[in-house]
Amino acid sequence: MYSDSDDESSEASSVHSLFNEEVFTRQYTVLMPLGQGGTTEVRLSFHRLTGTPVAIKALVKCEGRWEQILLEVEIMKTLSHPNIVSLLQVIETEQNIYLIMELAQGEELLSRVRKAGCLKEDEARSIFVQLLSAIGYCHGEGVVHRDLKPDNIIVDDHGKVKIIDFGLGARFMPGEKLKRLCGALQFIPPEIFIGLPYDGPKVDIWALGVILYHMVTGFVPFPANTLRELSQKVLQGRYEVPSHLSKNLRSIISRLLSVNSRQRPTAEDLLSHPWLQEQGKTFASHSNGDTSFPDPDIMVAMQNIGFHAQDIRESLQHKKFDETMATYQLLRMQACQDDGNYDQTKLMNPGVTPFPSAADLDTFPLPPRRRASEPSLKTLVSNEQHHLRQSGGTNAPVSHKKTPTMGMRQKRSMTAPCIYLRRNTAMDIEDTSFSTSSRAGKALSNSEQSGTSTSSSLEPRGWAKWKKRIGACIRTLCCCVSPHNKYPRKVCPQK
Repeated sequence: MYSDSDDESSEASSVHSLFNEEVFTRQYTVLMPLGQGGTTEVRLSFHRLTGTPVAIKALVKCEGRWEQILLEVEIMKTLSHPNIVSLLQVIETEQNIYLIMELAQGEELLSRVRKAGCLKEDEARSIFVQLLSAIGYCHGEGVVHRDLKPDNIIVDDHGKVKIIDFGLGARFMPGEKLKRLCGALQFIPPEIFIGLPYDGPKVDIWALGVILYHMVTGFVPFPANTLRELSQKVLQGRYEVPSHLSKNLRSIISRLLSVNSRQRPTAEDLLSHPWLQEQGKTFASHSNGDTSFPDPDIMVAMQNIGFHAQDIRESLQHKKFDETMATYQLLRMQACQDDGNYDQTKLMNPGVTPFPSAADLDTFPLPPRRRASEPSLKTLVSNEQHHLRQSGGTNAPVSHKKTPTMGMRQKRSMTAPCIYLRRNTAMDIEDTSFSTSSRAGKALSNSEQSGTSTSSSLEPRGWAKWKKRIGACIRTLCCCVSPHNKYPRKVCPQK
């Protein structure tokens, strides 16, 4: 006997098996689920080459939703805005499509409002400005979201907003009316309740009005227990206005929640509204940075792990949304977070060698991710070169104190190891550290002329004696003195 529970278990099994395909697992390590609905699931994953966390949405190819799936992929490929989650890569197999997306850090706006009870106007304004910027950009690109709600808005600790989930999104032409009835009931406008063809952008504007009201009050403007009750309240357009809201805030909410869609403003119309002008809060509908001219440092980093420069340029220029483009975008995100430092670790060639299993930690070549407080390899190399210059490893050493020298042209710090000693190096007797008096020179001259000795024939005298002592000192300095003996290196365990 067939039941709903059997259908649900079968569906869950299908979703669970979505992330087991080899073409997917060789590039990504799948972790915990982030959301699930019907034949789709979103999971937290890690990009195996860069170690960067991503969100992956798996879509099952089915006849009923195939057209909408293709539309969602097309829309995500089109959009590029700082307040919209970015699409990084598309992996298509025989049964599934995987959308690899930027991981939106933070919490849902719904949770943020619930914790606070309601947001202060300044905080709500900051969030609303970003939402308006993103939605204005979408409408300019001929895209409507149609499912705007606090659940689909992520806010991070710094107040930055990301809009997610364009699963109900649609394309439109200027003046074109849409017919599909969709969206969350509390956020859909009167024209959808009536069932008439509607103006797509005006649907998003109505939803923004409900979201703004919810942020500053903690409630939805049209509470209802039944669909019939909700429909009546929305069609009447009546809602309570709390007295603590400012005059300008009440004004903008009233314009957004106009029952007549023709009276609702566009995102561009709201630019000059007084409430948005307070405290200099303005927005511009702009896209993310252009990738027509790839960052040379990221190009070098990718070549170090097996990518080819020409492939990188072609992937970015034609927006292929393949493995190459995803790696570039993820490294660029890391560069923004790490203030421009790149870890140029040489890994295996992704086009030749199959990726190792994440479970096999002994053979997994990726190094531990660098914490923000740790310097990058680029910084370490730069510091090491500076240290070598300071310790005498270059042609311009810095002496720590006054030391014996081998001549004015070959001066060397006592702590620096001697690399080589030139033959027939003339000793500079004018050096103040090892100056010899005229008496010593005369004694050497007289001794050589007379051929006599004062002590023993085996013991050098005069200048010869000084010469032997100097030679002994030089040999000691060259062969026995190490910078590690005088200044022991401190080894700190990694935390």
